[in-house]
Amino acid sequence: MTSLLADKLPIGGEQEIAFDGLYYGTTNSGRSSLRWALHSMDLYAKRILVPDFVCQVVIDVLLEFSIQPVFYEVGLDLDFKLPTDAKNCDALYLVKYFGHSSKSFSIALEQSNIPLIIDTVFDAELPTVKTNSHWCAFNSLRKISRIADYSQLASNKPLIPIERTRLETFSRLKYQAKNIKHQFLTKKIESEERYLNLFSDAESILDDSKGVYYPEDNSIFLSNIFHHNLSAETELRRSNLEIAKATLSDVTYIDINPCLPSFLPILLKDRDRVREKLKKNHMYLAIHWPSLSTLGNKLSPNILSIPLDSRYQMSDIQRMCQIIAKEAL
Repeated sequence: MTSLLADKLPIGGEQEIAFDGLYYGTTNSGRSSLRWALHSMDLYAKRILVPDFVCQVVIDVLLEFSIQPVFYEVGLDLDFKLPTDAKNCDALYLVKYFGHSSKSFSIALEQSNIPLIIDTVFDAELPTVKTNSHWCAFNSLRKISRIADYSQLASNKPLIPIERTRLETFSRLKYQAKNIKHQFLTKKIESEERYLNLFSDAESILDDSKGVYYPEDNSIFLSNIFHHNLSAETELRRSNLEIAKATLSDVTYIDINPCLPSFLPILLKDRDRVREKLKKNHMYLAIHWPSLSTLGNKLSPNILSIPLDSRYQMSDIQRMCQIIAKEAL
């Protein structure tokens, strides 16, 4: 970098910034960002390649736009192979499962000849995309942090101006439930039933809402704190990931290596029985994701997700994994 004074260039005033060629937006959720992306990419009533292993909400949103999903198969290692007629579709929907860049995912980001919708709801930051095709990428901090409603959207072409409104009740109920859960866990006051009901009520509001919504101010502020502490959070999560893999040496897990670990996916032949055993020990592990309402896949019947975030100490991770390893024998 040359000296501004040596080149007789002005010093002071507003700080400059170079345009990076991208266009950005924020919403309250991954589904809001997906709707904005679909509008911006003019994909109404088009044909989109969609993985057979995906959240049902994604399919529901695509159907809102009269989109025809053309499904492709995702393997047990989270890699995939597109059908031979992929070029006949109007876009490719990609999922960065658990923040992991599979070989096929990485190739698509570099070489895709058709537009991309890139779902990175398990990531704190959006991916680097090298293809010249039109693309939109979004995440969802509500999936991987304490934040109730915040999603980032980026595109290599301008996002269409869209009317965003507020969904304040959803956010308020979520934070109310989160506070009650905190008090239940730390002070033994309030009730588990109360916060679970509030979480359910909030999610019902989101499920019934079909617009594109702003994130609430509380979530915007908390997202800044989350990113400020991201380095320390990442270090703790990576440690938890290593502990989980080591403890589960005899259990089949998907060997992911994400920048920011959120969950370690494992594959169990008798998943539902093991999950019930965990519940009896007050461990409630999520399934990412159940089968779609109209289609099965290789992963959903057996997958279970071990949480890795910094709420959990090494002993918590080891205890979860020890129960799983014992019950999986």
